[in-house]
Order: sequence, then C-alpha cells, then structure tokens
Amino acid sequence: MAFRRPITWQRVLWHIVFWSLSYVLTFSQFRRAFSSQPNAGLLHVVNTHHFLTTLVSFGLLGYVLIPRILYRHRRLSERLLLTTATLGGYYGIMCVNTYGLLMLVNRFYAPLPEYLARRVTLFAQARWYDYVVDPAIMFFVFGQFISYILIPLLIKAIRDGYARNQAQLAIEKERQQLELNNLLLEKENATKDLQFLRQQINPHFLLNAFNNIYALIHRQDGRAAETLANLSTLMRYTLYRTSQEFVPLPDELLFIQGYVDMERIRHSPPEAVDCSLPEPTEAMQYWLIPPLLLVTFVENAFKHGLNAVYEGGWVQIRLTTELGQNGTLILTVVNNKGETPTSHTADSGIGLTNVRRRLALLYPEHQYELIIQDQPERYSVRLTIPLKRKGETTPTYEYAPTLSAN
Repeated sequence: MAFRRPITWQRVLWHIVFWSLSYVLTFSQFRRAFSSQPNAGLLHVVNTHHFLTTLVSFGLLGYVLIPRILYRHRRLSERLLLTTATLGGYYGIMCVNTYGLLMLVNRFYAPLPEYLARRVTLFAQARWYDYVVDPAIMFFVFGQFISYILIPLLIKAIRDGYARNQAQLAIEKERQQLELNNLLLEKENATKDLQFLRQQINPHFLLNAFNNIYALIHRQDGRAAETLANLSTLMRYTLYRTSQEFVPLPDELLFIQGYVDMERIRHSPPEAVDCSLPEPTEAMQYWLIPPLLLVTFVENAFKHGLNAVYEGGWVQIRLTTELGQNGTLILTVVNNKGETPTSHTADSGIGLTNVRRRLALLYPEHQYELIIQDQPERYSVRLTIPLKRKGETTPTYEYAPTLSAN
C-alpha cells in the first residue's frame, strides 16, 4: 500500500492557513494584472477558478498519482513511464482548462484586460499541435497553473520524506529492540541451561564418598577426618563457587585434585590412578574456567574404568596449561574398559551430553576441541579449551569462599 501520513488537526490547520494565504496572494496578483481594465466580477471568477484548479490538482497529484508512482515498489523503468504519462496528461488537462477559461471570460466579460486579451487571441488562433511546440502557450499554462502547484507539492514531498524516514527509524528501532529482547532471552535461557547443567553432577560420587568415609571410620582409620574435610571442601565449592559462569583456574584444579583423592581411597594399588595436575600458582589466579566442566570426564573414567572391573583397572589423567598471551587448557583422560559392556542406566551418557551442551553454550565452535576415542580396550578423551582472563567475563563474588578456605 502507498505510504500515507495520518490526518491530524494540526495538518488540517496548516492546510487551511496555507491555502488561505495562497488565495489572498493570487487575488492581489490578478488585481494588478487587470489594472488596465478593472472588473471586480472577472477578477473573482479568474481567481476562484485558479484557486480551485490548483487545489484539485494538488489533491490529485499529491495524494493519488505521486504516491502510487513513488511510494510503491516499482521498477525504475515503470516509474519513469508513469511519471512521463502523468506529466503529459496533466499538461494536456491544463491546456484544455485554460482554453475553456479564456473562451468563457471572452464571451461574458468583454472587453478584457490586456493581460487576458492577448492570451485569448493566442489560444483562439492556435492549432492543436501548437500546444506542444509554441513556447508562448506552454509558458502561459505553466505560469498560470503548473508553477503554483510545484511549491505545495515540494512541501508535501519534504514532509512525506521526513515522515517516511521517521517511520523507518521507528521500525528499525523496534526491530533492534526485538533483537535485543531475543538476545536477552537467549542469554537468560543459556544461563538457566548452564545452571541446570551444572547441577547434573552424578550423585553416585557422593554415595561412594560417604561409603568410603564410613568404612574408614569403621576401621578407625586416621584418614577418615581428612577425607571428611576434603569432602566438605568439595561440597563447599559446588554450593558456593559453581553458581558463577567462570571461576579462577586454581579453584577448579584443587577441586579436581580433591575429587581424585576421594576416589583413590577406594582403589589399590596406588598406581591404578595416575593423575598429573599442575600446581596452582599466583599467575593462574588471573585465568578463569567454567566450573565443574572437567570433572565429568574424570568421573566417567572412574565409573567406566576402575569401578567397572574387579582388578587391573587404571585411570590416567593429564592436565596442562599454557598461560601466554592467550591461555589454553588441555585435559587428557584415558581409562581401561571392562570385558563386558557397562550396563546402561537412566543417567548413562548424561555427563557427556552435559559437557557438549555446556561447551556449545560457552564457546564458539572453533574455539574448543573435544576428541573422544572409544577403542576396544581403552577409552580416551582429549579436551582443549581457551581460558579467559579475569575481567573479560562476569566477576567472581568476593564473599564466596574458595577451596583454600577452612
């Protein structure tokens, strides 16, 4: 549909003022032109005819023809053709209109002022093709009617252009606001997803930990208190630190080490668990990592490796970091596989799905690498992720206790 500005009382008032001034201006111009032969009746007829012709022309061109040509989606050739046809048709109508006016006033208001008498003679003696080749006729028609329509059409074009631009800006602003709302909604959903995924830690670990502590207490093993303190530290970390999107790298390393120490209690000989983690340093405090992201692979290694066989099981854990200009972490976890396939339970596979989902939410696809090799006798995982500098992500909560807290 053609673009249209809404009709308001302010627009109506401006039109009344403009056309009233136009009527007064042309009246004064015609009165000076008729000064050689004053005729009040002829003056009112010519001026009223001129005013009505201009007003109707403005309405027809400004509100019907021009909007249909310019404000609709058309090809350039189609617009040029319609514009040429409109201008030619309008000029022809104005020629007929002028001829009719001159013949009418010559019949009823003779003798005419010199201004009109010369034009009556010109139009009465003109042949049909003179209207397109005679400059005198063309200039008179243009000066009498067409020139007066150009100013209001130009004003309307400027106002329409401004209104169209404002409307497009409003639409663009609304579109951008909608995109922003969608981004905020996606971020909110992603945050909820991350919170949900972080809560999907396998509860079997807690059950095994409590059983281990119970066994140590029952045997009056001195490691019971140390193990219980370790479990308390791990629980404090999962309760207070993992609500953040990223945590300091040393905290996550200490958590993984504590997790491995808890699992070591259940297994002998000691060499069954081969874990190599870098010692936390002061420089690591400036690098951040998603909490509980790595422990899933460690947990699966124990669950499907050592815990799946009566003897001969093993787990190898290697974690390295490169803290240069761009921090990088590489985790490699390898474990044996039992002679019989591990039975599938309701939570089978949820840990790996959890990690894949979190990686997709946290990093662009090209920034991380997850390689999983499922071989007949061993299962290996290699994860490479970028570390974030402190300050590039959401800040950590100062009141949240760390793993080093008592």
